[in-house]
Amino acid sequence: MTEQAVRPLAAATIARPEGRGLVQALLAEGQLQAAIEAARLLLLDQPSTLNQRFVRQQAQAVTQPGLKPLKLAFLSSFSIEFIHDAVIAQGFANGLAIEIYQPGFGQVRQEILNPASGLYAFAPDLTLLAIEGEDWLPELYAGFMDADPATESLTQATTRCLDDLVDLARQFRRHCSKPLLVHNFAQAPHRAAGIADARLGKSQAALLAAFNRDLCQALAELVDTYVFDYAGLVAQQGSRHWYDARMRLYAKAPIAAAMLGALSRELMKYARAFSGLSKKCLVLDLDNTLWGGVIGEDGIDGIQLGANYPGSAFVEFQRAVHGLAQRGVILALASKNNAADVDAVFAQHPFMQLKPAQFAASQVHWEPKSESLKRIASQLSIGLEHMVFVDDNPVECEQVRRELPMVTVIQLPKRPEAYVDALLDEGLFDTLGLSDEDRRRGALYQQRAQAESMRSSSGSIEDYYRSLAMQLSVAPVDAGTLARTAQLTQKTNQFNVTTFRYSEADVAGRMADASWLALTVGVRDRFGDNGIVGILMAQQQGERLEIDTFLLSCRVIGRTVETAMLAQLCEAAEQRGLSHLGGQLRPTAKNQPARDLFERHGFSKESEDAEGNSRWVLDLRESFIAFPAWFVRGA
Repeated sequence: MTEQAVRPLAAATIARPEGRGLVQALLAEGQLQAAIEAARLLLLDQPSTLNQRFVRQQAQAVTQPGLKPLKLAFLSSFSIEFIHDAVIAQGFANGLAIEIYQPGFGQVRQEILNPASGLYAFAPDLTLLAIEGEDWLPELYAGFMDADPATESLTQATTRCLDDLVDLARQFRRHCSKPLLVHNFAQAPHRAAGIADARLGKSQAALLAAFNRDLCQALAELVDTYVFDYAGLVAQQGSRHWYDARMRLYAKAPIAAAMLGALSRELMKYARAFSGLSKKCLVLDLDNTLWGGVIGEDGIDGIQLGANYPGSAFVEFQRAVHGLAQRGVILALASKNNAADVDAVFAQHPFMQLKPAQFAASQVHWEPKSESLKRIASQLSIGLEHMVFVDDNPVECEQVRRELPMVTVIQLPKRPEAYVDALLDEGLFDTLGLSDEDRRRGALYQQRAQAESMRSSSGSIEDYYRSLAMQLSVAPVDAGTLARTAQLTQKTNQFNVTTFRYSEADVAGRMADASWLALTVGVRDRFGDNGIVGILMAQQQGERLEIDTFLLSCRVIGRTVETAMLAQLCEAAEQRGLSHLGGQLRPTAKNQPARDLFERHGFSKESEDAEGNSRWVLDLRESFIAFPAWFVRGA
């Protein structure tokens, strides 16, 4: 992280207005990260169409680097172009510069089936197939009562529609390797048979639910193809609020203007995940956050945490935090408190749902929260931009926003029953899947802490390496590790020499190409299995094996795993009869730990462009990287 990236907001911003004025002022000062956070808060607090348009205008005027580009295509059965303001605005609030491709509605088949269509010429990073159920499956909506219950006509109609959608997804995959999202179908706002629907042999509600289940199962078999839970979103918001009957009939635009922000926010959950922007670490305050009251003043018996309200609301919030930990989110504490008081609550209070072992880092003292966050980021070897800070105190929240604008801050509402929604509604931690490593991440960071503790007590660095009893396993990417491989390319920023982001379809293509090596790297040590911690992808090009992707999880940085990985590539090149191992370095603001990889291992620099991108080569006839003696090769 550069000094410029972490510098606090200028003191001149203290008296600036909130909302639009603050976004404009921060952009004028060139403080992009702070402006992004200000836009996020504006759209959360006042998600009006005017504010969405305002943020879009500000976003499209940004010229400085810092936004991640994302090309988004909409293919729809209805008029969806009214969402552009909201999508571009929400994209900016999430650090994305979104470019949209939008053909006319009803052009889904033409765009997907024609290899020369505007869709493929646009080369989208993400495509949304937005279908209203009544457009493609009218038999289960307005035509439901027309069907003869004695026949299989409804089942046949749903099967035809399902097959059509799945076939279109397959055709799309033939021409585009990037992710595809497909709407499932919302329930009809009014049951055609009224309250009698539940008693029908084939009810309208049950048939639509079955269609959505079958669609989810069918698309799960296609690489990088996902269901966009439109039905769940409509149900959450309520169909009476979601739809605009007049605009549906007048302009084929059924979604109410007030709901476009909600649709855009849901879409951003996927966009963040595909772009490697999902958050990794949740940093929590304690007083009036994990429990009600102040432990230093109220004591263990006086804080609000228990079976009755408001204590029950804090129990519910802790359970939500626990749920995030089970999904692989790293937990940490940042509290101004006496450590002994905090330890006593965790040890003695019967309603504590969270345990000390679940927190990978803890900063309990009286220093500024921003300092605590910096220390946590350093201790865990993660970027501050991957952290979410949660606190009830507006002063503490503002201090962190000013000092560390790259940190996402959630200021909890006044009523504790609203805490869970405040934590989860944005989907900041959402990912596209859950791997074994995700579910075990809390334990993995505990293992890392144990290993780091051993480092300080070792006589020499080599003694430390040997004491870890490390076993390195290298295996080709297969169907079982494909999702994890793609996930690591999308989210690993620090030890990543190129930071190329790949979808599952991209990786699958390399698995099928004999010129490519696509390997996972796993490390086990005396404290347990760290799981898949590294990815190697390299392609044979003439007499060279050219490294395309070389990345390593921050959990095992500093153990010479990268040397073992390079040794593996040297051996792979030798087995193919190749004389050289090539690599490239694309420097970013975050991959400082990887920048000396090639130089440190004896590669020669071949070239470097004006942006600092460089190419390196190792002549294997003269130099060969040895496998570190303190590693044991796994099966």
